[in-house]
Amino acid sequence: MLKKIENYYWTLKYLKKSQLYYLLKNRLKRGKKAIVRVKAPKTSVLPLWIEELDENKEYLVRFSVEEILKGNVTLLHERGKPEGKNWENPGKSHLWNFNLHYLEFLIPLAAAYKEEADARYYRCFRRYCRRWIQDNEDGSKDGWHPYTISLRLANLWICLSGFGEIVQMDMEFLQELEDSMYAQYLHLQKTLERHLLGNHYFENIKAVLLGALYFQETEVYQKYRKLLQNEIKEQILVDGVHYERSLMYHKIILEDLMRVARVVMETDDAPFYKELWDTIKKMINALYSIEGDMGHTPLFNDAGDGVARPYESLFCAALYGFTILPEWRPTFKEAGYYCLENNNLKLIFDAGEIAPDYMPGHGHCDGLSFELSIAKVPLFVNAGTGQYQGPLRAYFRSTAAHNTVVVDGEEQSECWGEHRVGKRIRKVSGSCGEDWVKGSLTSCTRKRHSRKITLKEVDERHTLTILDKVQGHAKAYLHLAPGFEYRQIGKHIVVKFAGRDLRRICEIKVEKNDQVTIHREGTLCSYAPEFGKIEQIQVLEIAWDGRDKAHKIEIKFG
Repeated sequence: MLKKIENYYWTLKYLKKSQLYYLLKNRLKRGKKAIVRVKAPKTSVLPLWIEELDENKEYLVRFSVEEILKGNVTLLHERGKPEGKNWENPGKSHLWNFNLHYLEFLIPLAAAYKEEADARYYRCFRRYCRRWIQDNEDGSKDGWHPYTISLRLANLWICLSGFGEIVQMDMEFLQELEDSMYAQYLHLQKTLERHLLGNHYFENIKAVLLGALYFQETEVYQKYRKLLQNEIKEQILVDGVHYERSLMYHKIILEDLMRVARVVMETDDAPFYKELWDTIKKMINALYSIEGDMGHTPLFNDAGDGVARPYESLFCAALYGFTILPEWRPTFKEAGYYCLENNNLKLIFDAGEIAPDYMPGHGHCDGLSFELSIAKVPLFVNAGTGQYQGPLRAYFRSTAAHNTVVVDGEEQSECWGEHRVGKRIRKVSGSCGEDWVKGSLTSCTRKRHSRKITLKEVDERHTLTILDKVQGHAKAYLHLAPGFEYRQIGKHIVVKFAGRDLRRICEIKVEKNDQVTIHREGTLCSYAPEFGKIEQIQVLEIAWDGRDKAHKIEIKFG
């Protein structure tokens, strides 16, 4: 009980005063239902369909159109039905139910219609929209949460843009849909997630701004234009990385800004468009530098594949829609990410804070961890995220779930609950050179850890050298991506392809007195490259007693 009180104290300590105010205000308004029956004013058309994003094959393969036509939908690798009062699925996770209400699964119907001109895809879209309106008419539950409203409105406008003339001619249905969307738009303005802030608040503002353009409410547009400008300055760091330090959310916000810019491009608001373009450019540069050649979304801070739009599609959209070409750089000091590249090897190093202080819900204990890919194939990976609710949530946020060091069995930060952090790492710093990266931190229990990683070519072999300095008992972890396995030969550890293929990828040399353990099953071997997709991988544990003397792990490739 005392520990829980302490966790609450340290969690609340970092919140803004405004968050505390709105937390209290929301509690007092809890249970108040939305007004669902309103008449929409005159509307315009939002050109939100972006071919490079919405017709991308890698994106569309996430959804089965034939399954959707039959009344089923698979989200987060789990199948369910969009039906019943409030579309509640008690057997599913909260995250799955939220995803259902986004109505993102309707976008592939519009893409299929554009490709085949088959009206059954439109009829299916209309049927789902009407079902949602009817099943969620009491104005409560997940369907009327401000976050689901924010994403659903944007997805519906994308669909309307994609279907084009066929929906504009279906005037009775269009009026029915617009009336519902206007009710959601009005309710959203009353329920902005000011208590939470971060990407949720960004989505709220973006949706209302688009709604103001759609429903032609100039005063609302001007107000939310200013709010969005403020959040861009707050959430997009000087180096172009989204301040929650998750590449998945970085890509989501980048897509949002592209959508807004696409619409603003058609208005006479040139100064705002220029501001949006400059921000998109910075974010594209950061994404290209950090995720490029990694072969997947680097798994730091609640990141994963299968949620945000694919990496390549965002670049194509930036190039063809905004004539933006990415520029590579190795250092993102404000975010705390650093990149090393040598031939076909690429390493991403994390020497950043749990951020932002007032909204750390996506933070992991991944300080001084790294990921490494070879020829665009992930080799050493962090464990991922997999779920926001469930028995593995605590593990995926833990220090041992990342390629870093646990000192004296203690966590770097006190990650607790689903999205909370109490005491956290401090005195975090990082830097990099042509062939090295380094960083240091002090844990929430005042354990000091410094690490330097070099990547050089030695005797015609690429060598990765990891130097760790701690005071206490240390355990370093190296998580292998699927498709690879460890084999121990004396004190040497060989990494090879899984199965009968005997080709060596690299060999790992540790120090004389190290205790080496290869884990092949159990919680420690859980790996989640996508939400809802959990696999078993192999994890190498290297233990030693630290005396503030540099400890070396050497990895030779080839």
